[in-house]
Amino acid sequence: MSKHGGTQPSAPRHRHALCALLAMLVAAPAVTESLQSESSIRRAAERYVAARNPWKNQEHRIEAGRLDSRSRLPRCDGALKAFLPARAQIKRRTTVGVRCSGSAGWTVYIPVNISAYANALVAIRPLPAGSVLSPHDVQVVKREVSAMGYGYISNLERDGGYRVSRAIPQGAVISPNMVESAVMIKRGQSVRIMARSGAVGVTMAGVATSKASLGERITVRNVNSGRVVEGIVRSGETVEIIL
Repeated sequence: MSKHGGTQPSAPRHRHALCALLAMLVAAPAVTESLQSESSIRRAAERYVAARNPWKNQEHRIEAGRLDSRSRLPRCDGALKAFLPARAQIKRRTTVGVRCSGSAGWTVYIPVNISAYANALVAIRPLPAGSVLSPHDVQVVKREVSAMGYGYISNLERDGGYRVSRAIPQGAVISPNMVESAVMIKRGQSVRIMARSGAVGVTMAGVATSKASLGERITVRNVNSGRVVEGIVRSGETVEIIL
C-alpha cells in the first residue's frame, strides 16, 4: 500500500508492458520493409505516362494519384512494369496498371493526371463568321491545352491564315473547328476549271498561277491550251469562269 492508499503495479507487469512496446517498435520497420512502397508504384506509373503522352514535347506536369490506404502489397523482388488497360489511351486523366513481375505477382491500378500548357490564340473581340483572322483579332495566352477537347491554334501562319467558319465570342480559345483555311487555293495547285455560259457548262483541268480565298478572283492556266484565264474560287479545288 502506498501512503496515498493506492497499490503500486507489480514489477513483472511493468516488464511485460515494456517488452511488448519494444517488440512493436522493432517489428514495425520489418513489416514496412516487407511491403512495396507507394512512392515506387507511383513513380513507375508516372515514368510510363511521361514517355508516351501526347504532350511530352510541351510544358507539362504528371502526377499519379494515391493508392487505397488499405493496399498492403508485398515487396516485389522483380521489376515493376506499368501498362495501359486494353483499348485505353493516354489522356488528361488516365488509369495506369502497375504489375509486379516477380514472385509476389500482384497488379494494381492507379490514376495519373496530366496538365499540359502551351500558347493558344484567344479572341479579343467577337469575330463574325466569314471574317479572316488578323493579328488584331487575337492575343497569345498560355492555357492548359490538355483540358481542351477540341484542340487549339497557336499561330495565324499555318495554311496561309484562317477564315472564321462560325461566330467566335470574345475571350474564346480558337479551336480548329471554328475556322477554315483562308487560302483555299495555292499557287501551283491543280484545279478544276468550270466554264459556264447560261445552262451550259464545261469542265477542264487547270493550274493556279496565284493564290486566293473562297469567293476571290484568281488566275489559272488551262492545261490543254496553255491559256491563262481569270475565275472565282468556288471551293478548295474549283475555279468558275463566267463567260
